[in-house]
Amino acid sequence: MGNKPKWYEHVVRSTLIHLLGVLEDAMYALLGILLIGAAIWVIISFLSQVGSLSPSLFLATALDRFLLTLMMLELLHTILLFLRTHRFHHEPFLVVGVIAGIRRILVVTAMQSTVHHMAEKLYLWDLSVTAAVVFLLVVALRVSKYSRRE
Repeated sequence: MGNKPKWYEHVVRSTLIHLLGVLEDAMYALLGILLIGAAIWVIISFLSQVGSLSPSLFLATALDRFLLTLMMLELLHTILLFLRTHRFHHEPFLVVGVIAGIRRILVVTAMQSTVHHMAEKLYLWDLSVTAAVVFLLVVALRVSKYSRRE
């Protein structure tokens, strides 16, 4: 290996880096296609259940599925942003976290009001922790946008 000219090592290294970059882009594209498929599946599976749901359960399920689809689309946006710029942006992940937290709060509240299966203390603890996480994610999102402007 010591006898090889420098240009050879440079060509091999740059070829490998290019090949790995293409494979990385292909994996992100595949992940994006899978996210689109999963979002479509969530919507279709919900639509197939509509007739068998009670009105109160319909509302909770519709909200849950809508927010789950929104999270998948936000992750798809993150993948597209990376493929366009080849730079990691953390803000979309914070947005997904906020959506996930709000989804959890709304679904747990809706299920508690319809089913009453969760103990009151556990229910309040779950909501408090989730609300605190959502608040911290919103603060992180705000701070990251403020620090990016400077």
